[in-house]
Amino acid sequence: MDKLIPDEIRRKVLAEITPTKEELHVQSDAIASLTDALVQKAKEKGFQYSFVEPQGSTGKKQTQLRNAADIDLFVGLNPTDHTDILEKPQKERTLAIDKLMTRLVDDWFVPAIIGLEVSDVKKAYSQHPYLSLQVGGLEVDILGCFDIDSLTLSEKGPYTAVDRTVHHTKYVADNLTKKTREHARILKSFVRACHAYGDRCAVGRMGITGVSLELLAIQADDLDSAFNSLESLDERPIDPKRRSLYELRKNQAFRDDYVYLIDPTDLSRNIASSFTPRSFKCVKYRIGLLRNTSEENLIEMLLESPVPDIEPSEWLKQHMTTIEFKSDKSTHYTILRDKLYRASRKVQSVLSNERTGEPRFGMSIMEVYFEEDNYAVGFVVEHPEISKRYTRRGPPSDLKEASEEFLKKHPQAQEREGYYWSTETREWKSARTMIEDLFLNRPIKGLAQTKQSSTSRKVLNVIEHYIFPIEPDLHERITRVKDGVKEKTG
Repeated sequence: MDKLIPDEIRRKVLAEITPTKEELHVQSDAIASLTDALVQKAKEKGFQYSFVEPQGSTGKKQTQLRNAADIDLFVGLNPTDHTDILEKPQKERTLAIDKLMTRLVDDWFVPAIIGLEVSDVKKAYSQHPYLSLQVGGLEVDILGCFDIDSLTLSEKGPYTAVDRTVHHTKYVADNLTKKTREHARILKSFVRACHAYGDRCAVGRMGITGVSLELLAIQADDLDSAFNSLESLDERPIDPKRRSLYELRKNQAFRDDYVYLIDPTDLSRNIASSFTPRSFKCVKYRIGLLRNTSEENLIEMLLESPVPDIEPSEWLKQHMTTIEFKSDKSTHYTILRDKLYRASRKVQSVLSNERTGEPRFGMSIMEVYFEEDNYAVGFVVEHPEISKRYTRRGPPSDLKEASEEFLKKHPQAQEREGYYWSTETREWKSARTMIEDLFLNRPIKGLAQTKQSSTSRKVLNVIEHYIFPIEPDLHERITRVKDGVKEKTG
């Protein structure tokens, strides 16, 4: 193919992903209704504010996809009205902002929506409290932020995590053209098709964000160039100051980042710092597939489809374990997601080796998948069953003091090859049992273990079909086990 995305394919994809006029009308009506209600209630109760505006893709940017849009309605507060809070030391300021945002939700946002046709209203919490609800089939978040200027943002940073969003919205809206807006939509659709988009991604903890794809569309000459830029972010960073990859990695603030897309509204910030390497690798891998697929299959690769709800391959089942949870809806999904990743990584770290350092269950892959209030962790383990006993190497036999101490604890130890060796009894010989026991003994607030459902099948399909291709080492080892070339495991 001369073009990665031929013009005819581009037109067909846009016809599928561009919102209909009716859809945009529903969004516009919902925004207007909620905005009017908030403004009216502010007048009644005497709340001061700078603006009430939609941000994100359904705001000024208008980069939302068909049937995949939600509304983020921001209430901007003037910092001069809250100097008593913002001039406090960091820890005290965080607590004071939390109380302020709680008061906005309880005394302003909630009273404002009384009488409107809304549903599923709840106070949610990410960094600070905000109001979540549904209206006209749309998910809506109403949240407070501080209306800070660009100089304050660059010199002092934001007061809340969402203060930057307003600046991103303005920059993108001011720089998008009709053509680059279409490119941004196609990039978003593709990354969603990779299941590597945003904070709900299935591949990795955090995926490629919408604003990053919009920025890539803005800086590229055409759609193919935008895909090329995305694919090569790990080799060619996007930086308005044109710093090299070497220079960026020398920067203390960017030292631990995997890829680099520098924020044009704040040159000290890497917008791509949140991307999980796994999600980026998945996108990069699938762009490579785009280059080698036929035109007939291109559209399928550019449009999102659900994660398969099927049983994993039969030969792989014995290596797989899932634990499923149900949220009690008291905690924001990003917090539960992060808790599950932390807990799962701890489990994964002890799967490979015994406390004494000897091999245990070998290599493993872990992933978290969630939809609505259902969360599942999936593991694929190299050796799902191992012997009850294993041989442990003790100290060198010529170290008298260490050897005597070892022999006190292990009187049956034998000397060979210059070391003392003892036979130990394992706590677990089944990887599945070990995983289940560890999660049972370390409950996560806000999540209760539940029976397995389609969510568990989906996390295993994510591992098999989206992660194995980009992390092939375990797949190759398991394949060798399947083919009968078993490796000795203690």
